[in-house]
Amino acid sequence: SITRDTTESDLKQRREIIEGGKSIFVDQGVVEAAINGRTLIIEGIEKIERNVLPIINNLLENREMALEDGRFLMAPERYDQLLKKDDNLLNNSNIVRVSEDFRVIAI
Repeated sequence: SITRDTTESDLKQRREIIEGGKSIFVDQGVVEAAINGRTLIIEGIEKIERNVLPIINNLLENREMALEDGRFLMAPERYDQLLKKDDNLLNNSNIVRVSEDFRVIAI
């Protein structure tokens, strides 16, 4: 559910401190749904703040999102095109393929 208090990190990734005081980025629901091909239901889309809207809009329209940990979510068509050009190109990159099964329902 989206509220006026929803931030970019609520949608993308949160930094968490783990054992030993080390910090890591943890994928949030939007990122998990995109990567794993799940259906994302966004309730309260009309309440989203202006500064957060471009982030979610880019994922909805282009299936792309830059993540705080340096990874980049890329539309499956574009990812597959790059893979055809050079299959080694994506091996050592931080580009992650968005699943073609990823769907969004915004209410």
